[in-house]
Amino acid sequence: MKVKRERISSPEIHHAPPAMAVHEIEPDVMVDGRVRYKLDQTESQALVIHCGDPRFQKAFRRFIVEELGLANYTPLIIGGGVHAFGMQAFLPKNFKVLWEQVKYHLKAGDLKQIIIINHEDCHWYEKMKDYRFDIQLPLQGKMDLKKAAMTIWQDFSGVSVRSFWAGIEGDHITFTEIK
Repeated sequence: MKVKRERISSPEIHHAPPAMAVHEIEPDVMVDGRVRYKLDQTESQALVIHCGDPRFQKAFRRFIVEELGLANYTPLIIGGGVHAFGMQAFLPKNFKVLWEQVKYHLKAGDLKQIIIINHEDCHWYEKMKDYRFDIQLPLQGKMDLKKAAMTIWQDFSGVSVRSFWAGIEGDHITFTEIK
């Protein structure tokens, strides 16, 4: 995947130095010194749920686009990914919020595919030990993928759910499908 990098500076913002930005879409129009981008109205191919850990974001995007072939997807990014499916008894509000988001996106986008990804060395799961000291990592993250898939299938039988585990190997990330 080729990504164009260029310096972005704004004449209206003087308090911060220009930063490197990554553009996945070329700007269409420059108006009044501001870049404007075309609104993408392509239908989403899937709902993708994964953690917001910044160490994994580039790998998640590349995996979703390059390996799964999903050029346009609806991302639902939340700390711990699908942790709330496995922590319903301990954090019922987290589950309620995540489940409402899942239901909304599936119905609003008429989506028939969900991709769920959890990852190794998740700091959110580490934090969950404050609520449930017996969490065994990384086993809990993998079990939550299975619980999430089962819960989704119970309410949305026509939806395809694929679960992946993002593992760390040295300074690389690998993806394994969990069935």
